[in-house]
Amino acid sequence: MPKEIVTLSFGSYASFCSAHYWNLQDEAAGYSSLEDWSGYAACIDHNVLFLETEGRNGFHVHRPRAVLFDIAGSSGGLSFSEDAVAVPPSAASVSSWRGACEVHRADPIPRSAFLERLSEHEDLDWETMGDDEAAKQQAALEAAARQLDPGGGDASRGVTSPASASSGGVTRYWTDFCKVVFHPRTVYSLPGSWTSPYEHSLAAGWGAAMDLLDGGGGRGGGGSGLVEDAVDRVRYMGEACDSLAGFQVLIDDLTGFGALAAAVLEEVVEEYSGRPLVLFSVRQPGQWERQQDGGSAGGSMSTASKPARVRDDLSQALALTRAAELAALYVPLAAPAVSGSLPYLSYNALLPYHSSAILACGVDTALLPTRLTDARSPLGEPLGATDLHSMVRLLRPGGSVSLVGLHLALPCTALPAGVQQVRQQLDERVRPPHASGAVGTTVTAAGPPGEVLRGYTAQLSLVADLASLTPGIIGRDDGRGGLGSRGASRAESYCLRGGRKDTGPVATASALEALDLLLLRQPHRMCVRHRCTAPMPLAVPLPFPKLFRSSVSQHGDVIPPKPELRSSTVAGSSGMGGTSSPSSLAAARAAGESVHSVPVLTRLQVTGEFEGWVRWVGDRWARATVGAAGRAVLESWGFGRDDAAEIGSQLDDIGAAFADEDEV
Repeated sequence: MPKEIVTLSFGSYASFCSAHYWNLQDEAAGYSSLEDWSGYAACIDHNVLFLETEGRNGFHVHRPRAVLFDIAGSSGGLSFSEDAVAVPPSAASVSSWRGACEVHRADPIPRSAFLERLSEHEDLDWETMGDDEAAKQQAALEAAARQLDPGGGDASRGVTSPASASSGGVTRYWTDFCKVVFHPRTVYSLPGSWTSPYEHSLAAGWGAAMDLLDGGGGRGGGGSGLVEDAVDRVRYMGEACDSLAGFQVLIDDLTGFGALAAAVLEEVVEEYSGRPLVLFSVRQPGQWERQQDGGSAGGSMSTASKPARVRDDLSQALALTRAAELAALYVPLAAPAVSGSLPYLSYNALLPYHSSAILACGVDTALLPTRLTDARSPLGEPLGATDLHSMVRLLRPGGSVSLVGLHLALPCTALPAGVQQVRQQLDERVRPPHASGAVGTTVTAAGPPGEVLRGYTAQLSLVADLASLTPGIIGRDDGRGGLGSRGASRAESYCLRGGRKDTGPVATASALEALDLLLLRQPHRMCVRHRCTAPMPLAVPLPFPKLFRSSVSQHGDVIPPKPELRSSTVAGSSGMGGTSSPSSLAAARAAGESVHSVPVLTRLQVTGEFEGWVRWVGDRWARATVGAAGRAVLESWGFGRDDAAEIGSQLDDIGAAFADEDEV
């Protein structure tokens, strides 16, 4: 039985990622109650991430094992205070004042239409409701969910900057689309001002949290009341676990939340010694590229942007060195700034609602092996399940390296299949609920979700389809790494969920065989490699943004934008067949507007590319600390010259751990 994992989140953008992440968990858990899906959902132990408590009327409810740290105001129309009390209008008056008194009170922030409709749904009596009325209520909820992202990525083409992303017509608060109910102790609201996930009082670099930490020092230490209270929240979740495996953490660590998280996690690591901490550093799309453009030899930056660039350079180095001290694994993440890296998605990288959804899918699938059971589904049991401690050991081959890259194929295209495998697949004895269609049928608009598409679906390529979510890391293993380093894998962990071929879903054993076949075709050298396949695909929740292109079918089959229009006969066991016409292919592509589930492939990779990555961070740190502007910023953050020299030395040591063995 998998052990429990506590999830921590620090920062406003991390809150967006967390909201999507918990929506995905809630959707997968909900499939357990569906007759056709229960066998697949049983392969995932949802108690790893959810805490069961007794709610109103004695009913058992599930709450995330999580603590979210964010600024007051970021939760929009919802309040998570345990002791929130309505303030009467007369409370603003003072008994000793006899003059006139004016009260200026801002209008309350309304809840989104989706949350309002969701709340109404929970109060309905579904057992006595007729089918027609139930369908009407469900249609109303789906319409409210579409308002969160009207028209998908196309509706946001006018958004040209992070600032304009918070204007009307675009989802602004993470609570607008989060359908999971949190425990009152889960959300910790910090004092400060908040405008958007990218604009708030802690956005100005690592040292922006120094006032909150009460002079605890730039290294993240200090025993302020805030840190003690925060650790107490984490302790509450830890004590509710029967067997705590460790922690997964989402952090905006290039902001002041990085220093706050370092202070809290330092206490957590000390108290929960031996429990690994996997840290995902979530960042704005394009931030890494902007740093590179401004810092290149031929690059230039305006006088106004120079202080911000210096803060970014310093924050990057501080985040990396503190993570190396505290985290078992450190995974920097950012959605690709150009949607072409994920060819079957259409999104606006400037919208937190869009980019955070992509990161949530990657984090969810990458650590899925730690939540799998040995339950057998109609497509077989999960293969490659492991625990968090074993995964950490695998991805730290030398015992000291903690930097890991994450790569994502969303959706994962069709796996390769030989003739014998195709015949076995077409001879179906159990038809999964997300099957590609019946034997001997063709693609039609009126047919079951995702009919047989053999010969027309896009085929998986590990080089072309695995997009890097780690900025600055390409992920190739053919010696052509980024930033002047050699790209050689040291350790890898693959996770494929809901794998499909042209003929539909495949058994986990066949999916593992196909994945191994693809790996054998790749140029690589010997490295530690873990592979995991699970029968349950990624269930797409209603409030998920409309990211999938029309080439993605209802259950994740991918048809190339311009398929070769040829006749194809799909023969069944009876010898009967059919022909797929161009019009039927167009109908299948239109199904992308209502995607229910998709196969996903992720890769966690320890690669030699990080040598150049760390060297680049060290060069930027050295350049910033010798300048007057950089020294002034460091002093304001509580760092002296000796601290700066020590951090530079730490960066050298981290980079040396990734040096190619041939060069050592």
